[in-house]
Amino acid sequence: MIDWIFQLDKALFFMINRTHFPFLNVIMIKASDFSFWVPIIAVFIAYRLIRGDNSERLMWLLGILLVVTSDALCARLLKPLFGRVRPYEALDGVYLFKHSKWIITDPQFRKTIAGTLSWPSCHATNCWSVTFYLFGTKRRLGLLFAPIALLISYSRIYLGVHYPLDCLGGVLVGAIWGGIFVFVYKAILPNFQKRYPDFF
Repeated sequence: MIDWIFQLDKALFFMINRTHFPFLNVIMIKASDFSFWVPIIAVFIAYRLIRGDNSERLMWLLGILLVVTSDALCARLLKPLFGRVRPYEALDGVYLFKHSKWIITDPQFRKTIAGTLSWPSCHATNCWSVTFYLFGTKRRLGLLFAPIALLISYSRIYLGVHYPLDCLGGVLVGAIWGGIFVFVYKAILPNFQKRYPDFF
């Protein structure tokens, strides 16, 4: 049963990874590039910290902590725990975008790369943590962010750096971690508003 799941994961990976078009290449490269998203998100959060009320300010501050901790959870705990190698290290014929160029993996290439870990995708974990957190605190923003999280997750497979199960793992971990932070936000909000009525 488990072997069948991994075979399906591999088949879906190749189906997505080998379906390439020039316009999609540009979109997927941008989608995976956090240096593209970070300035946009930072400006938006800064604006809301200034213009929002106390409950929203607390929400965004916790949201920043959410991303920092979800990334650490993924990279420092879960990846070493599960130890799954990336597809471009395990498979030949992967279309990999690395060092600003496309590479098709082969045995010679795979011998030259250092081992890195794959499950879950930290991109997916971070994005879906934010999505579920926003859905639990500001539902419309969560619904708006979900397609972005889906695009980023898909791009990780398209670019050859993650299997579909890696991204699905990111969704599941993100749902749990985002849900925990929603609970924390709702638990501390009443006391926060009483103690810091003039916060910011």
